[in-house]
Amino acid sequence: MVGFMLVIYSPLFYVLLAFVMMLGCMGFVMMRKGHNQVEEEINCDELMLFLKQYGNQTNTHLFFLQDKKIYWTEERDACVVYRRIWNKLVVLGDPIGKEEALPKIVYEFQVFAEREKCVPIFYQVNREYMDMYHQVGFRFVKLGEEGYVNLSDFSLTGKKGAKLRTSKNKLERLGYQFQVLEPPYTNAFLLEMKEVSDSWLNNRKEKGFSVGSFDNTYVSLFPVAIIQNSQGKLIAFATLAGQQNADNVIGIDLMRSVEASPNGTMDVLFASIFQWSKENGYSSCSLGFSPLAGVGEYKYARKYERLARYIYLHGHFLYKFRGLREYKGKFAHDWEPKYLAYKRSSFFITMMQIILLIHSKSKHLNKRIPLYTQLKRRIG
Repeated sequence: MVGFMLVIYSPLFYVLLAFVMMLGCMGFVMMRKGHNQVEEEINCDELMLFLKQYGNQTNTHLFFLQDKKIYWTEERDACVVYRRIWNKLVVLGDPIGKEEALPKIVYEFQVFAEREKCVPIFYQVNREYMDMYHQVGFRFVKLGEEGYVNLSDFSLTGKKGAKLRTSKNKLERLGYQFQVLEPPYTNAFLLEMKEVSDSWLNNRKEKGFSVGSFDNTYVSLFPVAIIQNSQGKLIAFATLAGQQNADNVIGIDLMRSVEASPNGTMDVLFASIFQWSKENGYSSCSLGFSPLAGVGEYKYARKYERLARYIYLHGHFLYKFRGLREYKGKFAHDWEPKYLAYKRSSFFITMMQIILLIHSKSKHLNKRIPLYTQLKRRIG
């Protein structure tokens, strides 16, 4: 008892008490702010302008698939784009906005999720922000890697580029042509793209959320790289997403070709895109995410990462994980790891929910994108 009295009359006790009260007040204020925020449908014009200022990620074009909602800070200086599945709010990528506002929105979004009786998940986050998530209780598991082509090192000359150069020259001799077109597109051209896309899908269903899918409105937002045969018929295309920011990174999004296209068509399309991007001032090109690549490679990896490695090596009947990584590996110079930031819950249930999310295209949340937005030349 005497010891207790000595403690409470110590000056240090009052310093600690004031500190705890201050933290409590800050937490209450943050919770009230989070309580005032609500989920919104995406205003494409507003988001596009915001991304031009702050969009430094390579997956922000997927925000415009119309299958997600957006959460803003009260000051609208940071946002996350997410989709709800069961009891999870799954955010695609890291928050976007002012650097100093990013930790705040991660906290506020958790408050919002709790109010909605949901659990927040951040899918495909970058390692540079891992400490920010760690500070508010997130765990991590590696999901895969994103491949990049260093365009300053890319060349079709010399021994290294001989195979691609041969394929490109062969198609050109047959009258095939490559070009990059800018929106707006005619209805006839969109119909031709749709025919190529349908041939590529071969009755398979489109994916969504973190994977691009064909939709006239969506593809009309992007420049598109195409290959036409000698009769001017479209045989392959890829939409290009990116912005002229400090990094000058461009990305290949939706890529499709007709089933009867000549061997090497996609290789030539990729090589031509790299060459065009280099000539137009880009420093690197993102090849997109390769799921399970580089996961669980070592003996002491966690058990679910080792299971992911087994699926990567032997689960081709589920998805061509290894084949996709090896194909991109023909071009990529660098690989950046991507992680899942998740809360204490069943990891396997969380991953099953995310898989279902990607494989189930939701009904569009926005009925239409304004014409002004459709005519934009570049988005982040």
